[in-house]
Amino acid sequence: MGPPELNQLLQETRINTHVLIENLALVALDLRLCSQTTVPAELPSGSLIGASIDLMLKPRLTHLGSLKDQGLRMREIHEIRQVMASAFKELVTGSAEYRSLLSWARRLGLRVDEAVIRPTVHEVYLCKESGVQRELRVLMKERDRLRSEVIRKANSMMGQAQFAYPEEFDGAWVRRMGRLLGYPSCCVDRYASDRVSGVNVEQRAAAQIGELESAPDPHVYFNSYFFPCSPSCEKAKERGELIHQKISEALPAAGQVYETVMAENLERVRRQPEIIGEYLSRARGV
Repeated sequence: MGPPELNQLLQETRINTHVLIENLALVALDLRLCSQTTVPAELPSGSLIGASIDLMLKPRLTHLGSLKDQGLRMREIHEIRQVMASAFKELVTGSAEYRSLLSWARRLGLRVDEAVIRPTVHEVYLCKESGVQRELRVLMKERDRLRSEVIRKANSMMGQAQFAYPEEFDGAWVRRMGRLLGYPSCCVDRYASDRVSGVNVEQRAAAQIGELESAPDPHVYFNSYFFPCSPSCEKAKERGELIHQKISEALPAAGQVYETVMAENLERVRRQPEIIGEYLSRARGV
């Protein structure tokens, strides 16, 4: 990707800035093996789309709550999942924002894979190399296996997060995915050990920032939704500095945008427990 094309990408308003830089540009510039974009959450209108889907589902969910017969409940759940899938197709895949993301991926010569996390939540993976794509697909199959297994073994002692995202509690899976996403091994190891031992990663990462006397170097937070092993991780800092240098060499304006993205990443990690709390309150209708 040359400077003119990178400059055009930066002008694209139908894709969030951090997605433009981290998930499209860095992969196209060979600064990441692959990237992951959660849709609709990481679309510019993600919160509005999510609210629209919730509004469409509310009557069905209210009806489900009133059903006592298990057979009727299972039938209603099946129909709700169909409604969710239909809503995703209409509001997400039919949106200009989603189409723009895929259009730019094709324009940059990136390979695209999409994984269904829930009927209304998908992950879009972008990469350049066929070998990386094959490994991603192996990991997606492994995730499906882990999810099927946890459903069979579900019990009252299992936390909601472990039931919903069992792959996050499988150290081997986390380490392989972390490597593909370009995260330092020390940070991936800390993330994996935290999940397995029951430590809340988001709270730990936010608390680490709060304990500092001064703000950490934003280069440590080189990618959105990345939780370093510590705010002073040298490996993460080196990674962020290298990316910053390379993308600035490709186009100075892109380097300036990336500075803003890293600062936003740092602030997001600092506020992540609060952000999660707000999301849960909205989900409960509080």
